[in-house]
Amino acid sequence: MSKTFAAAVLIGTLTVSSAALAEGISFQKADSNQDGFLSFDEITVVMPDMSEEVFKTADVNQDNLLDPAEFEAVQP
Repeated sequence: MSKTFAAAVLIGTLTVSSAALAEGISFQKADSNQDGFLSFDEITVVMPDMSEEVFKTADVNQDNLLDPAEFEAVQP
């Protein structure tokens, strides 16, 4: 991944997560099936501006799910 693209994704992540924080989005609220993880489908219900690229960047372990730590990492 190029440095420019990575920077753009990070900026997008912070922008999306700032909007979610302003709206009071919590991990527990987003975790609709209460399995302790957020799928892309779950997170886009509460954060519709979240792109798949931003989600994949936040998904550090690449399991296609965000755990609470990965979700918190994208919060400002």
